[in-house]
Amino acid sequence: MIDHPFRLTLPIAKADGALRTVWGWASVSVEDGSPLVDAEGDTIATDELVRAAHAFMAHSRRGAAGHADGGGDAPAVGTVVESLVVTPAIREALAIGDGREGWFVGIRIADDAVWAAVLAGELSALSIGGVARRLPA
Repeated sequence: MIDHPFRLTLPIAKADGALRTVWGWASVSVEDGSPLVDAEGDTIATDELVRAAHAFMAHSRRGAAGHADGGGDAPAVGTVVESLVVTPAIREALAIGDGREGWFVGIRIADDAVWAAVLAGELSALSIGGVARRLPA
């Protein structure tokens, strides 16, 4: 097992200028009933995504631009202010959803240059970056 970086980029679903906040899927583990495969050919189980999201919210909540935060040293450009990992149980409890499982977030953008890039359409997606341990199939 070798640790390797992973990335999944998903479009911003909504932006609110008054709140300087963007919302969207930070990660999707299941779409249309099938595991979603990232750019490196990997998947993440929803239960693993739940654990990762909860750890991130408990210990960090910081956002960086353009995967610049590889080791956590990049300056924060925003803060995750809303977080919901959508699982089958959550979809059922809220009577929502299209069968997608994943992590939906709201991020308040504090950095003026990053917010300007969002408004200009230059930054139009959310993406989590991280390091995972690849397990044999």
